[in-house]
Amino acid sequence: MTKPLDGIKVLDLSWVFSAPFATLMLQDLGAEVVKIERPGAGDRSRSIPPFKGGVSGYFYMLNRGKKSISLNMKSKEGKRLFLNLAKEFDVIVENFVAGTMDKLGIGYEEVKKVNPKIIFASLNGFGSDGPYSHLPCIDGIAQAMGGLMSQNGLEGGKPLKTGPAVADTVSGVYLTVGILSAIIERNKTGKGTRIEVSMMDSVFSVLEESVIRTSMTGESLFARGNKDPLGAPWEAFKTNDDKWVIVCASGNDRFTKVYQGIGREDIVREFEGDDIPSLEKRAANLDYLNQIFEDWANNRTADQVLKFLSDLHIPAGEVKDTRNLIHDPHLKGRNMVVDVQHPVLGDVKLPNLPIKFFDRNIGLKNGDTPIEPQLGEHNKEVLQTVLGLNEDEINRLNEKGVIYDSHNLNTTH
Repeated sequence: MTKPLDGIKVLDLSWVFSAPFATLMLQDLGAEVVKIERPGAGDRSRSIPPFKGGVSGYFYMLNRGKKSISLNMKSKEGKRLFLNLAKEFDVIVENFVAGTMDKLGIGYEEVKKVNPKIIFASLNGFGSDGPYSHLPCIDGIAQAMGGLMSQNGLEGGKPLKTGPAVADTVSGVYLTVGILSAIIERNKTGKGTRIEVSMMDSVFSVLEESVIRTSMTGESLFARGNKDPLGAPWEAFKTNDDKWVIVCASGNDRFTKVYQGIGREDIVREFEGDDIPSLEKRAANLDYLNQIFEDWANNRTADQVLKFLSDLHIPAGEVKDTRNLIHDPHLKGRNMVVDVQHPVLGDVKLPNLPIKFFDRNIGLKNGDTPIEPQLGEHNKEVLQTVLGLNEDEINRLNEKGVIYDSHNLNTTH
């Protein structure tokens, strides 16, 4: 069964999460992805837990099914091999600090000379221009400097980042969109291009109404956590079976339904109305209104609270953790939780590609057996099939340290 990106070849120099997340999506959509890793060390995520039998589940999650070659691109011969490989690929992906590839002598201008059709995709913290461009960056820094931490929530007065790496994820998705757009354009023009995604730019772009509000009022949004001035009740509420339910009752009609439903007509009379003064009055008293609903919810189970809200067509849901989610019937029914087999990790569950094609299955299937590549595992395969090198030439490169023979690794698979 064909996939949308069948025939597209990606040379992946990226590491850890942000850009490897993008190349994983490209692979699930059908692209062949070949990782280039540092000889002897490889992608840093190989050393990120959780581990079992010496294998990183983190690395596996992001690199299943990819191929790996190890190449010392600081060496003259390594650079030559890289440029020769670049001739045969459609896309190059890297997420080093801006300017690193140029310093190595293998940046876009050099690659374009050997392959004018190449799509050269970079993901970095702050972009290749501007006063921050030289700074290193990881997810927490991007969340802080992009504005997300200031709005996410507070703990003892301290701003909080999100738990999962949202900056990495969003920038990875943007990079994927950019690459796919560049592929479509190249199909029309026959020319490649260079694209770049900055993590700080990506976070800033998803601040929702914050930027327009600040530009109009001169004020920044406060760290509102679970709250939102768009409606009431709007918060996470604990139920008497020690579960949490989040309620997002936007608008006057939902406000009225909820407080009438819990027997608080007095609150409805005091705060109802579709006009701006009424909306502002509810927003100014949100803590008070939330407390009234909390007192009601505290004496009921989560199922009772959710049934009440569902009957009123009020957006609400149980706050679930991953222990719930990997067994969630809705996610399993949509093939979003996939049971796969690994020779060392055993039976594990992975999140699937959330893009659904109605005429075929694109992502993983239950019972699949994808594995992550050993460092340099595909040196011989790639150098022989792509560059036409013979075994003697490959052995010589290994002896000189230009590549790294994965068979010297102490691994179990």
